[in-house]
Amino acid sequence: MAMDEFLEGESLTGRQAAIIFFAFLILIVVAALFLIAFSDFFQNLVT
Repeated sequence: MAMDEFLEGESLTGRQAAIIFFAFLILIVVAALFLIAFSDFFQNLVT
């Protein structure tokens, strides 16, 4: 499957779409936890 076909999404199965969705969701949650965990560090950089 070529990358352009993959990005169009027409040939994705439901399982592939679910994996992509949950991977993106996990990425957002990990980024949020990272920002919360290091928020004091980031505030010290600004001030």
